[in-house]
Amino acid sequence: MKKIKGIAICSLIAIVIGAVMGAVSGFFGQAIEFIGDIRDDYYMFLTPFLGAAGLVIIFVYKKFSPYSTQGLDLAIEYQMGEVDERGEVRDFGHARKIGKFPNAYAVIKIFNNLLMLLFGASTGKEGTIAQCGAAVGDYSSRIFKSRRYSQVLLITGVSAALGGLFQTPIGGLFFSLEFAASGVLFYEAVIPALIGAYVACGISKLCGYFAFEFPISFDGALEPMQILALVACAIAFGLIGRGFSELLAVSKRLWNEKVDNKYIGIFAAGCVMAAFLMFLHGGRYAGTGENIISGIFIDGKFYIYDFAVKALFTVICIAVGFTGGEMTPLITIGAAAGAVFAQLTGLPIGLTAAVGAVAVYGAATNTLLAPIFIGIELFGGEIAVYIALACVIAFAVNGNRSIYASQRHVIRSLYSVLKK
Repeated sequence: MKKIKGIAICSLIAIVIGAVMGAVSGFFGQAIEFIGDIRDDYYMFLTPFLGAAGLVIIFVYKKFSPYSTQGLDLAIEYQMGEVDERGEVRDFGHARKIGKFPNAYAVIKIFNNLLMLLFGASTGKEGTIAQCGAAVGDYSSRIFKSRRYSQVLLITGVSAALGGLFQTPIGGLFFSLEFAASGVLFYEAVIPALIGAYVACGISKLCGYFAFEFPISFDGALEPMQILALVACAIAFGLIGRGFSELLAVSKRLWNEKVDNKYIGIFAAGCVMAAFLMFLHGGRYAGTGENIISGIFIDGKFYIYDFAVKALFTVICIAVGFTGGEMTPLITIGAAAGAVFAQLTGLPIGLTAAVGAVAVYGAATNTLLAPIFIGIELFGGEIAVYIALACVIAFAVNGNRSIYASQRHVIRSLYSVLKK
């Protein structure tokens, strides 16, 4: 009875969270599209200032919210922590008090993400909006005096954020349940998180924002040899996702060890990357990568090295401090790799690119159900069985690697979490 009451309370609060995150996602999505258009038109004037934009970003973080640089790893610590009677959170893995989400967290993340995308950083957008959702969930638990449900409301906020930005409510639900601890679902949060995701999706559409989607028409079934080829591709997708997460972890560690002055570091790195971004196919690899995705699914145009170059730029940008997110770049990397494999294997390019997009994303984030449902919602149900097959295989070969560093440390805490 106590749990039912808690779910009911959280479900009502989820409506509010969904409405707020739907409006935020709608604004954020349209702002990114507007900024992307400006950058594409004036990339020769804007991209040279990427290093200077990095200085502003580091200053804002250090001055107003140092913990905000942790990204979704901070949300993982909250989700896997234990809330005491006063609403303070203690993280099991590190046995330390976390307290509350930093004030102005959402505003700072959105400002910095828009700034870095305007000047050409090769980064994503979902990390920012998911972190905003986590912060809104945490704020809601304080406003409605429901701190005992702060973890459920945090999950609800993340679900609403992704449901609103990508308009994939089921995918957003499962990502919010999976991203903190691979293989464990917080069933108590399912109903509130689902409500929040659908409300956010509806509100973001009412705000005039419509996320990209590319339904794949596919009649019939693959031949046995084609299925074997798809399995081989799925293994490759899993290795690409694993390689991305490992390269990102190594790059972050080396950057933090070797670079003491983050201002000089991000300025120098930003200037060097700006030079490459400007002159390499006219800013093709700047921003989230949606231009590459559109080229593949609409025109069938791509370069065989798109996935490798995009991966390299994204890793460098995130490692040096341009932290916007990895999901859209990973979808770009996977789609571009899938297009190449389609040429090599003779598989349909739309099918292979769609499968690659979500399989690489799932392998890099060490999630399984989220990429399957995101793939179905973005690319249609006609290829659902192939999406599921590829995601399962990619998940199996990724070696439990993840772009979220804290995800690897929560397993030792699972007993404490599950026994509550």
